[in-house]
Amino acid sequence: FLIATVALCCLAGVFAKTACEEHREREQKSNTKVKLITKCTPEDDYEDLQCFEDYRFCIY
Repeated sequence: FLIATVALCCLAGVFAKTACEEHREREQKSNTKVKLITKCTPEDDYEDLQCFEDYRFCIY
């Protein structure tokens, strides 16, 4: 039982979404006209420079 519990906890950590991924998904599903869909690094952090091509707008 203990081994199964530890294994499940480890798997949950592997499949947990980062803040950047959650933000990106939330924007993609949003019904608003303006969607600022973030870009994430391979390390699952926000990219330093976020550019939104549809709006010709960047945030650093």
